[in-house]
Amino acid sequence: DGFQYLPDLQDAEHDDTKAAQDLMAESGIVPFSGSKLVGNNGPAITVRIGDDAGHLTAVAHAYFPHNAPSPFNRSAWGGLVAVSPMHRGRGLGKHVNAKLVSECFSRLDAESIHELAAATNLPSRKMIEAIGLRLDATLKCGIAMASDGARFTK
Repeated sequence: DGFQYLPDLQDAEHDDTKAAQDLMAESGIVPFSGSKLVGNNGPAITVRIGDDAGHLTAVAHAYFPHNAPSPFNRSAWGGLVAVSPMHRGRGLGKHVNAKLVSECFSRLDAESIHELAAATNLPSRKMIEAIGLRLDATLKCGIAMASDGARFTK
């Protein structure tokens, strides 16, 4: 009650897109470009939840990161899940992430989806597992980044 899914982002420079980027940044996640969030660079979706007052409360994003020759080219990557600090603890992260996964299959025609969370990030891992995704020990992934730099995932 009191929350609803918001329409798709349409314009990379629109205030709605900037608000999604701001919420991600406020949550400690480096946001993607507006062009990436609206799908100007290939199939993508950004799911948003707002409250009755019109404030953005949660956001998540997915796209296809692998090129055509990859055996994973129909596997979407989901992430950048962020929830407004004043709305945390209400399950909005689970809702926005579950809707994102659903939309990847229904609208983007993904064959699978993967998400990444650090082994030490228990809240994100619990959110990911709560919507039905499971760790696949046969798949490995690594991200190289500066130790003092901002992160795309937590």
